[in-house]
Amino acid sequence: MAFHLRFHTLTVTTADAEKTYRFEGPATVVSGPSGTGKSSLLMLLKHVVGGKAVLTPAVRDHVLSARAEVFIGEQHMVLKRTVNGDRSDQVDVLDPGTLATRDTFAVRADDNLRSLSDYLLTAVDFPRETISASRDGKATTRDLTFIDLFAYAYREARNIDREVVGHLDTWFNPKRTALFKLMFALTDSTVLELSRQLGELKEKLREKTAESENVLNFLGVSDPRTEEELRAELVSLRDMLQRADAALGSLRHELEESTAADAVLRQELRVAVDSARAAAQEVLAAQDLVEARAAVVAQVELDLSRLDRSATAIEKLSPFDFVVCPRCMQRLTARPVPEDHCVVCLQHDPHDEDIDPAAIAQTRTSLALQLQDAQAVFEADARVLETARQRAQQTDFLAHSVRRQLDAQTRDLVAPRFDAIAEASARAASLRAAIDSVTQVRNSWERAHVIEREVRELKAQRTRASADKKARTAELAARQTLVTDLGRDFNTMISELRPAPWIESATIDPTSYLPVVDNHSFESLQADGGGIVTCINVAYSLTLLEFGITHPDVRVPSLLIIDSPRKASGSNLDDQARGHRTYRRFQTLAEAHASQMQLIIADNDSAPIPGTAFGKIELDYDEPLVPGVAHPGPEHTHRAEDES
Repeated sequence: MAFHLRFHTLTVTTADAEKTYRFEGPATVVSGPSGTGKSSLLMLLKHVVGGKAVLTPAVRDHVLSARAEVFIGEQHMVLKRTVNGDRSDQVDVLDPGTLATRDTFAVRADDNLRSLSDYLLTAVDFPRETISASRDGKATTRDLTFIDLFAYAYREARNIDREVVGHLDTWFNPKRTALFKLMFALTDSTVLELSRQLGELKEKLREKTAESENVLNFLGVSDPRTEEELRAELVSLRDMLQRADAALGSLRHELEESTAADAVLRQELRVAVDSARAAAQEVLAAQDLVEARAAVVAQVELDLSRLDRSATAIEKLSPFDFVVCPRCMQRLTARPVPEDHCVVCLQHDPHDEDIDPAAIAQTRTSLALQLQDAQAVFEADARVLETARQRAQQTDFLAHSVRRQLDAQTRDLVAPRFDAIAEASARAASLRAAIDSVTQVRNSWERAHVIEREVRELKAQRTRASADKKARTAELAARQTLVTDLGRDFNTMISELRPAPWIESATIDPTSYLPVVDNHSFESLQADGGGIVTCINVAYSLTLLEFGITHPDVRVPSLLIIDSPRKASGSNLDDQARGHRTYRRFQTLAEAHASQMQLIIADNDSAPIPGTAFGKIELDYDEPLVPGVAHPGPEHTHRAEDES
């Protein structure tokens, strides 16, 4: 039977006001002039259950949140969702009595919050399924969500005269078909899973087939040799490599035996080279020491020369009294000079008796002794340097002699073997490269065989999955009679509503599950008038609703929201009569199944027939949908169906 889904109230909250709309009774008509918010009210119902609602600027700019009290399956809850802001992608589930938050769910996939769709599908006990699809030519999958299912419960004004449950939307249409099959149990999880497997197998088979063709084409172009030729060539190359490795091993063994005889001579060469290196280091150290001694001798000689020049200057210049500057020749007699100071430099002028010739002679003697000692040390270190140089020459000569002796001894024995070893190594390397080249080609052949085996396995899996799907579909085929029965009920509904006097028959297409009128598809009826097409769409939705109520094994929603059932209808008598018949059918359905279903209808006018089955929500320009916000009047209207 139809799963229970009923709205009890909708509360619209703005910054300054709050208003609650009640959906009492089995049917509620939301009426009012164009632009007062009828469609927006229905869109807010879709908004609170997680749908992408089309809202007018008045709603987007002023409404903070919408809160709906709903009965879903066996559960009674309040759903609250903000219109704008960071939390507009979340829905809070509130306690109906206290309005305390029970839980929060994500409208779209979120790593931190559970999915609202999963929560609501569980509440109505509808299976969570994934269908196979394709995107950019590749197999993919799509999840069936609660909002997808809600499309069977909500006929929007903007497309009620164009499409049936979004069948013109190429992205949604596969979901529409899959949901219909699930509601009527024409398919189940097993069939859907097998369909997904077949889609994946088809994609893998396509990829593997293309890969196999690419590998075979590459082999045909790059290497003309067959697998047998490659196998024989590989055996020959490995045999030649084995012989080359054996010859190389023999040469290396001979070389090792000959080099063992030269071990003593090589040891002597190492000792001689080490001695030559130590002697060279000793020469460098002696050179550094001699250079330091030479610097000391030069410094003492410089000090002795400076002392001699100073004594001579004192001796020669002390008798003179300067009356003019010896540099610029200006007179110094008029210059004020302190007593006991030099008239030239103005420094203290020592008396002649202060200059001690004996002290100068003693200093000269001391410097002469220092120079003598420094020269003696310099000469000793120079002799050490010369000895080190001679020793270095001797060790270099010894190392050179031993090296020449070793070269002469190994020239005729080792060098030829080195050449033979190099030639044998190159031969072995060439053979290994050839083996690698052949192996790579053989690997490509092996890869082609592996891919061929994978292709055969994929085809076998596809055959098994296809057989399993066919068998399971055959088991469910008996339920296809439900579609026939639905078509018969749809024909009865068309006969009652009489969208047009020329219509003779109507049914439901057994593969697309769409209405067919006089053997014409829904799209081909567009030219007959929007009012007629709207009435046919309403008849299809009413038939589904009533069929679900009367058949316990059909899981359609017990809720039907119809926005503008008289859309595109004129004011002539035929259009008015068609509207009366439609509302009379609403009334009959509501009275017959009051507790099992709910109708919410938005229309410009109230119900054209009297009856207690219809509850009322009336909007006008003085009291539009959004509370506390004045409507600018009929000349400034925004309809939700016109918003993108």
